[in-house]
Amino acid sequence: MAFNINVVNSCKLLAMNAKRYDPISLQATIEITNVDSSTSVSVIMNYDAAGRGRINVPVSNLPTSNGVYRACLSEGGIEYACIPVLIKCDIDCCLTKLTDELIDCSCDCARCATTLAKAQKIYLLLKSAESAVEIASESQSQSYFEDILDKYKKAREICDNNCGCDC
Repeated sequence: MAFNINVVNSCKLLAMNAKRYDPISLQATIEITNVDSSTSVSVIMNYDAAGRGRINVPVSNLPTSNGVYRACLSEGGIEYACIPVLIKCDIDCCLTKLTDELIDCSCDCARCATTLAKAQKIYLLLKSAESAVEIASESQSQSYFEDILDKYKKAREICDNNCGCDC
């Protein structure tokens, strides 16, 4: 794919790479839109002489620090690619806390079983959302963006502010 994004540096940056679509383009505009709130930011990526571009965008510049985003690359006003981005550090932190609780469990009690079931549900929802990100990157179908958002929101709901790095 000529356009990809990775969440890096402990969810502090979006690392974007692209290969130009139009052979004469010197730059691209990337619009990053939160799928849930429809708020967006735009950034400019310049291409080098070989037609490759690279830019890091601080997550703090986005409308929210976690969630599902749609990133669309345009050159000269023509949209060439839209891909999903899942920023899920809040859910990762929740899973870490639940795992720590499980490590501290020394019995096969109901509390440990409940914690394990909660962690399993969150993990499965997150893995399913990540798979949908992979599929959506190839298919460009809007329904995948909604599917990713539904799974992310359900995982976040299960976490229900009882766990996470900001607690």
